[in-house]
Amino acid sequence: MTVPDDRYAGLLDQARALPDRILVRSVHPAEAGGPALQPHPDKAISQRATVLAAVADGTSRLSNVADCADVRCNLRALGKLGIQVRVTGPGELMVTGTAASGIRITDRTLDAGNSATTSRLLLAVLAGSTSDCVVTGNRLLRSRPMTEVLDPLRELGAEIEELGEPGRLPLRVRGARLRGGEVNVTVDSAQPVSALQFAALNAAGPVRIRRRTMARDHTERLLRWTGVPVAQSELDLLVTPRRPRAFDLTVPGDPSGAALLAALHLASAQPGQELTLTRVGLNPLRTGFLRILAAMGATVTETVTSQDGPEPAGDIRIVLPGPLRGTVVEGRQLVQSAIDELPLVAALAAVAKGRTVIRDAAELKGKDTDRIASTVELLAAFGIAARATPDGLMVEPGTPVAPEQLRLPADHRVIFAAFVLALLAGGGCELSGVRAAATSHPGAIDDLARFARLEIR
Repeated sequence: MTVPDDRYAGLLDQARALPDRILVRSVHPAEAGGPALQPHPDKAISQRATVLAAVADGTSRLSNVADCADVRCNLRALGKLGIQVRVTGPGELMVTGTAASGIRITDRTLDAGNSATTSRLLLAVLAGSTSDCVVTGNRLLRSRPMTEVLDPLRELGAEIEELGEPGRLPLRVRGARLRGGEVNVTVDSAQPVSALQFAALNAAGPVRIRRRTMARDHTERLLRWTGVPVAQSELDLLVTPRRPRAFDLTVPGDPSGAALLAALHLASAQPGQELTLTRVGLNPLRTGFLRILAAMGATVTETVTSQDGPEPAGDIRIVLPGPLRGTVVEGRQLVQSAIDELPLVAALAAVAKGRTVIRDAAELKGKDTDRIASTVELLAAFGIAARATPDGLMVEPGTPVAPEQLRLPADHRVIFAAFVLALLAGGGCELSGVRAAATSHPGAIDDLARFARLEIR
């Protein structure tokens, strides 16, 4: 049976129930110690794993799948493609795969919502299928460029028609037999690299993917773990076509969710107080935020406790011995390993001793918003001097002052940074537009409530 719209642990219900306005009254009194916290499940792995299970040979069992709107878009699209998805419990799924060449759906429109990952993976799978479908998304997603995926897919023989603005959704994909060969990815993002690996599964020969920098490698790990040959060097991948075998996977905690909890803790804790986060994914290509925290003066300890699946997982202990200090964040690999968390870095930099500079992050301009401009505007709303640069931003520390009311952009990562700034300012701020946090983490307000007294408006 395909997954209906009202199933899967109430994902849509949670997304709709998220309030749009909250008042951050005050910061909780600091507590010595405190319980260990577990961040929400990894969204990036959940999205890739559900699509991989859909084209695998057999029935895969997934548990601890991320509870958010983006993953729900994955599941709804897979259901429309005829993939059998069964909900067996909260966050638990059974997915019976169909080879991409066996997906024969026509005249369907697949709505990726706000999820760039969903849209790009769908384009890749459909390109090697025998389907004829349209992939679209919401207003924000339709404004985001897709050229970095479209061009290399077309080089492999994909038949994709632009139905709106050039290089943007909606896109019509007529499935075709893809050829092997060499393609280039001209941006630092991992999403087009992941999409091309999915396309390579159904190509006529090996596909070599040349990239500018090594970014998150969840797809490479999942493919190798399920029997697909993926040879890897720093700047290229060679994928040999093969159908993945079915798998059982428990998704680890999201490093981005851990980053939010860590930033909220550092924004509210007294020197010496520690936070322990458990069962977090510790893929080194996703934990750049932790390295940046260490450069800013925090004591960060990672302990691997599990390597049962394709990714290491374990515990993180964070202690702030004293005031944070400013730092320089630069280098493509470090930036890519913390790309989603850079607004949190900028928020914490508001109270650091010394200037913080973020470079090599021009990719942020093409996210849900121009995330460089949105972050600078957010800091300015709290009285912090910051300015955009061609590939990042600079933050001059000060004393954050909470505005009485603040309308936030429809960008979950900037919303999370606003939570941190509201704590640094001591509360007294009404934030509206927080519903957009459901894109990746409907429980984000619960996380904030661990550190602040809130009033739902």
